[in-house]
Amino acid sequence: MKLHQLRTFVAVAEHRSIRAAARALFVSQPAVTRTIRELEHDLDILLLRRSVEGVELTEAGAALQVRARLLLQDIRRTREELAFMKEGRGGQVSAAVTSTIGLTVLPDALESFMRRMPEARISLTEDAPPIALEKLRNGTLDFIVTNTLADDLPAEFVQHPLFVMQLMIVARAGHPARGARSLRELQGQRWVVPSLNRMPFHRLFTSHELEPPAAILGCESFGIAIHLASKMDLLMLASTPAYEPELRPRNLEPLKLKEGLPTVEVSVVTLRNARLTPATKCFVECLGAVPLPNGLSRSAAAEPGRASSI
Repeated sequence: MKLHQLRTFVAVAEHRSIRAAARALFVSQPAVTRTIRELEHDLDILLLRRSVEGVELTEAGAALQVRARLLLQDIRRTREELAFMKEGRGGQVSAAVTSTIGLTVLPDALESFMRRMPEARISLTEDAPPIALEKLRNGTLDFIVTNTLADDLPAEFVQHPLFVMQLMIVARAGHPARGARSLRELQGQRWVVPSLNRMPFHRLFTSHELEPPAAILGCESFGIAIHLASKMDLLMLASTPAYEPELRPRNLEPLKLKEGLPTVEVSVVTLRNARLTPATKCFVECLGAVPLPNGLSRSAAAEPGRASSI
């Protein structure tokens, strides 16, 4: 197998089209077809089938796509690390972060990172944990910053605690439950919660031996969830650090409940045994060193200098 063959195959597999892959690679369609045939000949196995919808992967092709994508990303990271050793600059960071991190510590972390590595390229996304973990698995992302996933985290990943985040329940002015003083009073209310990660919401109630509310509107967009909660009679479980920049300006106020609300831990998640590039390691260090807003504190599990050892 040659690198250009793997790059061509991954492009075809991702686009599901010879024509689209050729455009993405800036080569001709015959060149793409020839390269795929050479790869199939070298491996002595069929990787692709043409169909009316475009191109379909065979079982072998699907297996190779996963391996090839990881291999290409590892080669890219290896080149970056060696180039940094030689020249002391450059690099690339691809990460997914939660909305709360994006609204609070991320700007300061980015400023610090850009001062230390001004020529590095940065790509940030806001993905739900299942989507972000899949991108981490296939090499698209270097790491993710998300709520600690506890027992839900597959063994191929490892998480490094950074922060502890206080939670609050917010409601708009005029919401019928604004005067509620207990979680039991909120069981019959309507809520807007993340579609793909409802564990903190469920545990909020089950930890007090209460049945979680059934009237739930799933929404993965933090911005849309805030807008809906500010316009409708929807309760929202949110993080305290997001109150000043995002919730208070939308007239969303915390409920004063007799039960203490839980905290959630925020961690950096990487592939187990992954070797981070200098740029990625620097970015993680910057995240762990920024001043923290109200409602966010250092995790007790985050040892001094821990970020540099990830």
